[in-house]
Amino acid sequence: MKRTLLMLACLGTLGAARSFAAGMLIPKDASIPPLAIESQRVDIRIKDGVATAKIEQVFRNSVGRDLEAVFIFPLPANASISDFAMMINGKRMSGELVEKGKARGIYEDIVRRMKDPGLLEHIGGNLFRISVFPVPANGLQKIELEYSQTLAFDGGLYTYVYPLKTGERASRTLADFTVSVRLNSSLPIKSVYSPSHKVGITRKNDQEAVIGFEEDQALLDRDFVLYYTVSKKEFGLNMLTHAATNDKGFFMMMLAPSMAAPGAVMPKDVTFVIDTSGSMAGSKIEQTRKALEYGVKKLNAGDRFNIIRFSTDVEPFRPALTAVSETNRAAALAFIQATEARGGTAINDALAAALTMDYDPMRPAIILFLTDGRPTVGETAPDAILGSLGKGNGAKARIFVFGAGTDVNTHLLDQIAGQNGGLSQYVLPDEDIEVKVSALADKMSNPVLARVRVEVDTLKTSMVHPTALPDLFSGDQIIVFGRYEGGGDSVIRLIGEVNGKTREFVYEGTFPRAQADNTFIPRLWATRRVGFLLDEIRLRGENAELKDEVIRLSREYGIMTPYTSYLVLENEQAYAQHGIDRHKAEGRASGDDKTSGQPLYAADLKEVFLDGTPGSAAPPRSVVPLFEAPAADAVAIDVETRSAYEVSASRVHSRGGKMGVGGGASAMREESGAQAVAMSKRIQEYKERDSVRNEVATVKYVGKKVFTLLDGRWIDNAFKKEMKTVTVTFGSAEYFKLLTDKPELKDVLALGSKVTVVLEDGTALVVE
Repeated sequence: MKRTLLMLACLGTLGAARSFAAGMLIPKDASIPPLAIESQRVDIRIKDGVATAKIEQVFRNSVGRDLEAVFIFPLPANASISDFAMMINGKRMSGELVEKGKARGIYEDIVRRMKDPGLLEHIGGNLFRISVFPVPANGLQKIELEYSQTLAFDGGLYTYVYPLKTGERASRTLADFTVSVRLNSSLPIKSVYSPSHKVGITRKNDQEAVIGFEEDQALLDRDFVLYYTVSKKEFGLNMLTHAATNDKGFFMMMLAPSMAAPGAVMPKDVTFVIDTSGSMAGSKIEQTRKALEYGVKKLNAGDRFNIIRFSTDVEPFRPALTAVSETNRAAALAFIQATEARGGTAINDALAAALTMDYDPMRPAIILFLTDGRPTVGETAPDAILGSLGKGNGAKARIFVFGAGTDVNTHLLDQIAGQNGGLSQYVLPDEDIEVKVSALADKMSNPVLARVRVEVDTLKTSMVHPTALPDLFSGDQIIVFGRYEGGGDSVIRLIGEVNGKTREFVYEGTFPRAQADNTFIPRLWATRRVGFLLDEIRLRGENAELKDEVIRLSREYGIMTPYTSYLVLENEQAYAQHGIDRHKAEGRASGDDKTSGQPLYAADLKEVFLDGTPGSAAPPRSVVPLFEAPAADAVAIDVETRSAYEVSASRVHSRGGKMGVGGGASAMREESGAQAVAMSKRIQEYKERDSVRNEVATVKYVGKKVFTLLDGRWIDNAFKKEMKTVTVTFGSAEYFKLLTDKPELKDVLALGSKVTVVLEDGTALVVE
């Protein structure tokens, strides 16, 4: 089992920000904050819906004396907990399992004492606590605990939650944080999915999977959530939804096949098209040879294949597709070793040759195309090349593209893949071609359902992403996001081809008119939608309709785009200094008012940045053109005009401002170079996004709301200064009564001790 590692660093000194992760070791001396986490390891075993978690936490006491402390471990709300055990320095100890009513009072006391509302998220759940003495001076305290719980189950879908974030600010362990999950099920496992973290998944068979995540220096800013589905059917299809009353709903579908037996895998036709021009000399051609060798060795008995080498000329391994056999495989490996890097780049001729192969309509047809340059021989016009491909691909072969280096035409390569049912990937100069090509060869090894589509009866769905579904391979899964209108039960049909014959699998699904759960779905849908729109703009040209939708989604869901920059102003005084109404920067996620409450436009800053005379007010710390997160705190603004954006960005840069990497709207027009490759990779990542992440430290997403941090306060982007406000003092009796009366606010108020949130009646609640 691969051990996955999430490196996190936390508060280590008395002056550090108070923050915790899962278990907390709180000194009884109220002047000392909770102890820093040196390391934490979580080992989870799930069998038939019962999860056992073994946790090892090591805390660091940075105080020069022994401490008496209380260890508190929040337990998931509504979790059925059993078999709780605890070890301190290897000795089994007895603690207290506190039921949720009494636990609420303990949580409230800690919130008052620490002035940290992070624990509010756990109100409603139980907790475990035990006294620990002595915690050695300037030393480490190791605590181990184990507990079991029965997982929530609904319609073939299990849900597991492990609490990570328990403080106002996300913590980082001083050393490491490891999470591994071993999943076993008597019923066949289909989909395995985490909306909270980008996890690695290893499927051993239908009954077993191993899950983990690794992310150096990552924030513990959200709980670990894992879904998995079980079904005896050949293909699993499960759905989660989110819907606000009187609005279109959101859905997420998980499609996954069984781990196929050898006889269930369809034979396939594969053509490798490899650039051997002069620019491939050196390590690139060596890596390409190894990648090709791996791809040929991964072919199954019954597959057919060919290899086409191209530079100035085009040379196939065989005149037609050839059957996989030991003799043909050995000959292919010899052909690969004989390739040399020389000549120009005849992309059009090479792809035309690949499309003339005798593909069997009963099989999936796959073309793997690798190049490190732009077309220089024969037809070189991108539109003409794309037109030829459109006419010549009668076999509907899926073309998967690898661009090696940055001297490639990303617009051309992305359209070659996108218009022919494949994907494009880019191998940067410091990356290994063999690794990326081999990963794709592994994934495509065993196709089980081709030309996949999903149909929903009696209900209108729209804006579904991905817009076209890929083929399904054994051990793989597809995550689909979309919108729906109305509600009710509906038949869902999964349709595809197996060995050239159409097969249909029928499922039942419920699309509720109102569903408050699964609030991660709208943002993931919006991220994929933004990726799709940006690709349309980048490859086909900008128009107002697409651009406006990108900006609207960016505002509403807090998504970074090339049309968005982040204005870095630290407080109210900085706004006043520049004569800027900061309320324009507080956002308006609702209504059509275009003059108040919107994110600040770069055009509004024009005079500020143009004023470079001695004695004038200093500019903001930075305006960062975003498609990558800024390093500093920032407030989102929209880049409405190219000229205003260029003026402001260049002015800040000339004054020492820190510019982001990845470029703004101008990078959308770049076809070649490092910026173009970075833009293509980022947009593709958006189109495939299936886990939520906060990409900017000063922008948080809670449920369907977006909050921006300004002057130490988290402000709802829907807030307008003319709104009626109600003020509540943090930690007061009124504050906790509000949480009792409106428990849905606990995740919002857990953001911090200063929060402004717009309530359902349009009133703004201000926590001071």
